Amino acid sequence: MDGVTRLLPQSLAARTLAALTIAFAVLFAAMVGLHDVLLRKAVENGTEELLAQRLSILIDAVAAAPEADRDRLAHALSRADLTVHWRQNPGPTPEHPTAANWEAVAARTKALSGLTTEVRVRSGNLDNASDKIVGIGAIARLEDGSWLQVEIASFNVLSTDQAALHSYAAAIGLVLLLAVGFAARSVSAPVSALAATVSRLDLEKEIPTLPASGPREVRMLAQALNDMAARTRGAFRQRTLALGALSHDLMSPIARLRLRAEDLPDEAREPIRRDLAEMETMVSDVLAYLRGGHGGEAIQPLVVTALVRTVVDEFTDAGTPIEEGRMAENAVIPARRVAVKRAVTNVVTNAIRHGHEPWVEVVEAGDDVLVRVGDRGPGIPMQDLPRVTEPFFRGNPARTAGRGGSGLGLSTTQAIVEAHGGSFLIESAPGRGTVVTLRFPRRHARAETSGGNR
Repeated sequence: MDGVTRLLPQSLAARTLAALTIAFAVLFAAMVGLHDVLLRKAVENGTEELLAQRLSILIDAVAAAPEADRDRLAHALSRADLTVHWRQNPGPTPEHPTAANWEAVAARTKALSGLTTEVRVRSGNLDNASDKIVGIGAIARLEDGSWLQVEIASFNVLSTDQAALHSYAAAIGLVLLLAVGFAARSVSAPVSALAATVSRLDLEKEIPTLPASGPREVRMLAQALNDMAARTRGAFRQRTLALGALSHDLMSPIARLRLRAEDLPDEAREPIRRDLAEMETMVSDVLAYLRGGHGGEAIQPLVVTALVRTVVDEFTDAGTPIEEGRMAENAVIPARRVAVKRAVTNVVTNAIRHGHEPWVEVVEAGDDVLVRVGDRGPGIPMQDLPRVTEPFFRGNPARTAGRGGSGLGLSTTQAIVEAHGGSFLIESAPGRGTVVTLRFPRRHARAETSGGNR
C-alpha cells in the first residue's frame, strides 16, 4: 500500500491532472473505437449504395432499349474494367452468384431499377494493396425473361483519412488537458499559498491575515483559519501572562521559606532545604514545559560545543564528572541558547540520575548537528521506552525511587528540540545503558518555522 501511495502524485494539482488525464485517455480511446466502428459501417453502406446505383443504371439502360439493340448497347457500355452481356434466355450459369451471396446490394439494385424481376450479386474480394473490391459479378433477370450479366473487374471502396482524424482528435484532447491543468492549478495554488502562510505562523509575533482567494471553499477555509489564529493568539497571550504570574507567585514563597529555614536548627533545616530545592526544580520544570522550552527567547547563532562544555563544567564543579567524547569545534546552529542549555542539562541529569559513567559528544552530520548523551547504566526497560517522553512518566517506581525528578525533563527536552526544527531520539539496551540524541538543523529557516508554535 505504501508503494502505491509513493507512486501517486503528491500535489492536489498533479493528482487532479492525473485523474483527468486518465479519464480523457479512456474517453478518447472509447470515442475513437466507436467512431471507427460507425465509420466502417458507414463506408460499407456507402460503397454498397454506389455499387447498387451503378448496377441499376446499367440494367435500366439496357432494359429500356429495344430488344434488337440490347446486345449492341451492352457491348458499347463495356469498358476495360467492366463487361456487360445481354442474353435472350440463357439462365444462370454455375459461376453466377447465388441469391444469398450479396443480398443487400442485390435488393437495393432491384429496388432502384424497377425493370427487373430478379437480381443476384457476387461480392468479390477486397484487394488491400489497391483498397478496391475485385471480381464483382451481377446477373439480372429483366421483365421479358432475358438476362443481363455484369462483371466489374474492380470497384473503389469509400475511405477516409483516419490518421488525420485521429490527430485532430488528439490535438483537441491535448488542448482540453492544458485547460484542465490550468484550472487545476488555479484551484490548488490558493491552497498551496494558504499552507505556506500557515506554516510560517509564529504565535510570538503578529499573525498576518491569511489570503482569502480562489474558490469559495478555499476562502471559507482561510477565514476559518484567520479566526482560529486570532483565538489561538489570544490564548497564547493569556498563557504567557499566566505563566509569568505563576512563576512569581510560586518562586517568591519558596525563596521566603528558604530564608526562614536558615533560622531553624540544623537537624530541621537540611530536610526543609532539600524539600524546597525539589519544589523549586519541579516548578521550574513545569514552567519550562508549559512555555515550550524557550519562553520568548530570540534565535541567535550558537556554538553547540562551547555550550555543551559549559554544561559539563557545571556538573564537574558540582562533583559529577562527565566524560567528553568527540567534540565538533565548528558546530554552529541557529538556536535559543537558554532553551538548548536546558535541553542538554536535562538529558545529562537524566544520565546521572538513572545511570553511571555519563558521557557526551557533539557530532556534525551533514546539515545537522547531533548532541549525544549516554550512560553505562542499567538502561530502560523495553516496555517503558515508548513512554519516557510522556509528561510526568517516571517508569518503574522501584528503579526511580529516591532519584528525584518531576517526570518532565525529557518531555521538555523533546519540546525544545522540535521547536528548533530538530528531532529527539532515545535508544536503550537493558544492561548496557541509554543514549539520547538531540538533532539540531543548521538552517535558520527551519528553526524559525517551528520555533514559535509550541
